[in-house]
Order: sequence, then C-alpha cells, then structure tokens
Amino acid sequence: MTRRNLELLLLCIAAPIVIVLFGMMVVNGGQELTFNTLGVPLGIFVAFVIAHLAVRRFAPGADPAILPISFALSGIGIAFVTRIVPDLAVRQLMWLYAGIALMVLVLAFIRNLDKVANYKYTLMAVGILLLLSPLLPGIGSESGGGQLWLKVGSFSFQPGELAKILIVVFLAGYLAANREMLSVFTWDVGPFRLPSLSTLLPLIVMWALAFLVVVLEKDLGLALVLFAVFVVMLYVATGKKFYLVVSLGMAAVAAVALYFMMGHVQTRVSIWLDPFADAQNKGLQLVQSLYSMADGDLFGTGIGRGMGASVIPVAESDFIFPVIAEEVGLLGAAGVLLLYLCFAIRGMVTAARAKSDVSSFIAVGLTSIIVLQAFIIVGGVTRVIPLTGITLPFISQGGSSLIASFAIVGCLLRCGDEGTGVGEEVKQATTALSANSVLGRVALGKRLTGTMIIFSALFAVLVANLTYIMVIQAD
Repeated sequence: MTRRNLELLLLCIAAPIVIVLFGMMVVNGGQELTFNTLGVPLGIFVAFVIAHLAVRRFAPGADPAILPISFALSGIGIAFVTRIVPDLAVRQLMWLYAGIALMVLVLAFIRNLDKVANYKYTLMAVGILLLLSPLLPGIGSESGGGQLWLKVGSFSFQPGELAKILIVVFLAGYLAANREMLSVFTWDVGPFRLPSLSTLLPLIVMWALAFLVVVLEKDLGLALVLFAVFVVMLYVATGKKFYLVVSLGMAAVAAVALYFMMGHVQTRVSIWLDPFADAQNKGLQLVQSLYSMADGDLFGTGIGRGMGASVIPVAESDFIFPVIAEEVGLLGAAGVLLLYLCFAIRGMVTAARAKSDVSSFIAVGLTSIIVLQAFIIVGGVTRVIPLTGITLPFISQGGSSLIASFAIVGCLLRCGDEGTGVGEEVKQATTALSANSVLGRVALGKRLTGTMIIFSALFAVLVANLTYIMVIQAD
C-alpha cells in the first residue's frame, strides 16, 4: 500500500469517530439523524479528502498519519465547540476550512525548506515583531490577563501563534549552520570545560526573549513553549545533555524572579497550590474543571450530558479538555492524549527521514510546539503544573491557533516529502553524502528516541493524574 492510499484509509477510519460524536449530540439534543443534522462532520470529512488529494499532488512522499490525526483532533474540537458555544461553531468551522486551505498553500508554494531557512534572520526579525506587536497602542488588546491580541475593528488575531513557527524556522537554520560549533566545548572554567560565550549567546537570547514575553505581555504559556521548544531543538542538534541542565537552571532562575516580580504569576501559583482557597473567585475555573472531570469517571457522562460546558467559565478555549474528559470519561480523555502522542511519533519519524539538517530540525521544532502546548494546557487544567492559559492545538476554540496548527501540518508534510527513501534520495544516500545531508543517522535517531521517551513520560504523567482525579479521588 502506498503512503497516500494508507493516508486515505486512515482518514476513513477516523471519520466514524467524528461522525459518531456529532450523532450523539444530535440524538441527545432531541433531533433525528439525517444528512442535514450530520452535515458538519460530513463537510469536514470532505474537506480533508480534498486536502488528501492536494497532498497526493504536492507531497506524495509525506507521512501518511499526520493528516488523519489532525482530522480526528480537529473534528473532536469542532464537535465540542458546537456542544459548548453553538453560536461560535460556524465561525470555528470557517477557521478550520481556512486552516486546511493554508496547509494546501504551504504545500503548493513552499517546495524547499532549505531555501526558506536562508532568510533565517529576516524570519527571526518578523517573528519577534509579531511577538511584541500586541504591545502597540491602538491595536494591541488584552484578554484573560495577558496582552496577546491584535484587534482591528471586529477582527482579532493572536500573532504569537504564527511567530512561533517563524522562530522555529530561524532556529532550524541557525542550528543547521552552527551545530558543530555548538557541540565543541572550548572554554575552561576551573575544572569544567564549557562552550564559548559566543556559542552560549543564542541560548541566552532565547531565555531573555521568553522572559521578556512574560514580563511585557503576561503570557506565561507562550514563553514556556518557546523556551522548551528551543531546548529540545538544541539537544537534538548537538546531543549535549549540558544544554538541558543549563536550560533547567535558567528556567528555575526565571521562574523564581518572575514569581517575586509579578503578582500575575503569584496568583497562578497560588491557584495551582490550592484552588479551593478561593473557589468562588480566582480558583473558580480550576475547581469547576476538577469537579467536572471527577464526574466523568471511567466511561463519561455521555456526549451532551455533562455539566462542565455550562459551569466552567470560558470552557471553549482554555478549559475545553475537562468538558471532553467529563463526557467521554477517562478512556476517551486518554484516547485524545494518545492522539497527540501519535502526532509526536509521526513528527519525530519525519525528522528522522528528513534529507537535510534544516528539514529535520524544523520537523522537531514544529512537532514540539503541538506536543508541548498540549501537555502544558492539559497539565494546567489538571493541576500537574500551574495554569498558563494557552490553547489546546486543533481542539480549542480560536482561529489563530487553528490556522497556526494547520500551517505546522503543511510544513511537516513538506519535511516528510523531502525525506530519504523517496525517489532519487535512495541513490544519493548510497553513493555519497550531499552538502545538505542530515547529521549522522544513528546519532540523530538516538536523540530523537530520547526526545520521544521524554514526551511519552510527560503524557504518562497526565494519564496517571487523570486516573487519580477521575477514578481514585472522584467521590
């Protein structure tokens, strides 16, 4: 079976999940199952089949599982946005179609990621400007305690979502050009040998940028994602555990400094430690989400029968996962997390197959955005870590996040289509190393395996914590 035929088969396997979700909502809402009442899931499936045809045309060698996983997650998202806020469902559906269209445009017009990375410093400048643009007077807008939005008339957009992608492409280009230098330690400090100061400078700059985002925009989630993604990419590029240790130390220093500098961070930490201390005010969202998840138990209350959709404030964005967990139970919630883990696996497989360092590092970085963002928001609403207020990729209500997620899918499919083992790449690999060939396959494979083990451990913690909340401590 070819990759594209397998992709079509997986889309057909995912379709019943989405259709059944909508069907249960229709039945529990007192309506009959007809083509009209099931028009939304059928329309979503048709849109993804069209996307599949585009992938077949523009990226025939791409990974066959990434698009079906995206279909399952976004279909679940549309279903629960419809369940929670029916008035916003049509807008979310339009954003989904726009995201799919953008994914196709990425595949059609970006044919060589190495050439795109040649403009890495321009991309970095644009990415930083996008990150800081919500601070502009007149168009910058505050929401949920953070200065995150650009607003022009009735249209609002979160530029940080696209900024993350541009910064990842810059980092991939920089790491591909400088990975040898980053791997050599030449600075003697007492008994220790460290990288030179110029080598450490990118790490310091990214740490400072993440710190600045928190201080100026009060966006702890975006800063955490940016820094964590950079650390993952740096480790995959160099294989040096030293960078992991230093990064954790820098993150700890920043966390302590921010806690004492900003009341916003103190509030998030206090809610995390004891949400019931102020359950009617600041801790309301987290307390209600805990009760909702506990109500779900092992098998859930049933689609459309949970209370979380009506009692959790702004459940459609930051707190959509507790609503899902309540209505589909621990097994369904763990299944959603497993989809993200499968996305991580296929993203890392794409990185392992990539024909160049740039493509490999882009695949690692973009996969890490989706996976770490999912861990951070689910960890926040289940009290594994303090709540940060970011969206759940593909699922949460919000056009900015959906557009960015499908742009990431388009780039990952492009990375996979350029992979080794496709067409002439086999001949290149067996004759000689090309100038842009990826770093040693064995070394890269070990680093990607180590990264995947860490991702798996993070999601195992989430499932274990969900089990504690929804089954062990549910009563």
